[in-house]
Amino acid sequence: MSHFTLTFYFLSGLCALLTFLFKESKSESTSSDRGQSGKDYKNFRLNYLIVYLLVMTGDWLQGPYVYAIYKSYGFDLKQQAILFVTGFLSSGIFGTVVGSAADKYGRKKFCLLFALLYSTFCVIITSKNFYILLFGRILSGISTSLLFSVFESWMVSEHFSRGFHSSLLSETFSMATYGNGLVAIFSGLLANWLAEHFGITSPFLAAIGFFVLAALVITVTWKENYGDKDNSKETSSLTQALKVISGDSRVLAVGAVQSLFEASMYTFVFFWGPFLENYHKSEEGLPFGIIFASFMVSIMIGSLLYGNLCGSRNVPLSDIAQGTLLLAGVSLLFPLLYPNEYTLFFFFILFEVTCGLYFPTISTLRAKVVPENLRATVSNLFRVPLNACVVTLLVSDLTTSIQCLMCSVLLIVAFVWSFALEESDTSKKAAKIRKKLEKKNKLM
Repeated sequence: MSHFTLTFYFLSGLCALLTFLFKESKSESTSSDRGQSGKDYKNFRLNYLIVYLLVMTGDWLQGPYVYAIYKSYGFDLKQQAILFVTGFLSSGIFGTVVGSAADKYGRKKFCLLFALLYSTFCVIITSKNFYILLFGRILSGISTSLLFSVFESWMVSEHFSRGFHSSLLSETFSMATYGNGLVAIFSGLLANWLAEHFGITSPFLAAIGFFVLAALVITVTWKENYGDKDNSKETSSLTQALKVISGDSRVLAVGAVQSLFEASMYTFVFFWGPFLENYHKSEEGLPFGIIFASFMVSIMIGSLLYGNLCGSRNVPLSDIAQGTLLLAGVSLLFPLLYPNEYTLFFFFILFEVTCGLYFPTISTLRAKVVPENLRATVSNLFRVPLNACVVTLLVSDLTTSIQCLMCSVLLIVAFVWSFALEESDTSKKAAKIRKKLEKKNKLM
């Protein structure tokens, strides 16, 4: 049995143990808040998680086979790079437009638009024509921007409109990250089975089914909510969003941390496989399925740690963010100092744990500091520098070691910037701007 398999079993056991221990701790610490997290909240949370996990299942289903399907079509590495870079550029260029439109015309509508666009991409990718696939990558980039902005924006808005306490958001985000790890493992296994029995295009076609199911649940159970409904000024929401970002150090810090961390994370997705292969001594190939599953369990462990830190231990979000970013930066720096298969795998696992800590942390921070009427717009503005960083690192002729070093540098910069997440007099003054904008929006 390889050390990769043993590590997966160990991580799975640790995850199960922490799930049990933290559940007991949580039930004790929240026993006095039963009224706050009553039946209405639990039903709302379940409804959102069903939709979120359905769309993430569809996303994970097609993800592992994008490279493989392009390779099977006979595209060389340069053509594949063009396709992937097109996706990131599309997300950066069109993200701000769709975010602003979602705030104006309704987030529910744009959640449904996501399902339509991503389903279209899954059909287009079965074509072998390079230019058609290029158009598909544009749709994929827009879909990615919607996936990571409008669903969260809808949920946070609905959460507050129903009168639920803000502290419960951390619980929802933690459960979403934990569930995302579970569906990623399930999707990987399902995609592998589908590809073996029905061909390499089958995971993409199966993903459409999950997007359709999510769209049905949204149509039947979700109500519309809005941010900036002033349609008379097409650029007003973008202008206001830029004003809020520049005027509030905490909003700017959230955007900077998001861009720097996620740029490192997306770049990591591209280099971890080749990096491990460089130091793999066995004649047998790397068990990528087991490694991927280990990464996903690590994310689940990170989400559990976040739930415990933010819940029963009541650690401030800024402290969690600082610890997470420092640990992430170190986890991608140490492998360069002691490069071998074992240290690489260990520190890559550690980095994935920080991903599990990061996602609920940054989501909760966004919910706290980003104004309601501009939530989707601001969220997508954050993705512009993110995509620019990823494209720059991918198109540069850098070795995997240098890419890893650059990601570590970005994470250390994010760690330094995270100190601006702490409440200050300046951010309190700037918060008044957000409140005025929200009040103005309500009166329209």
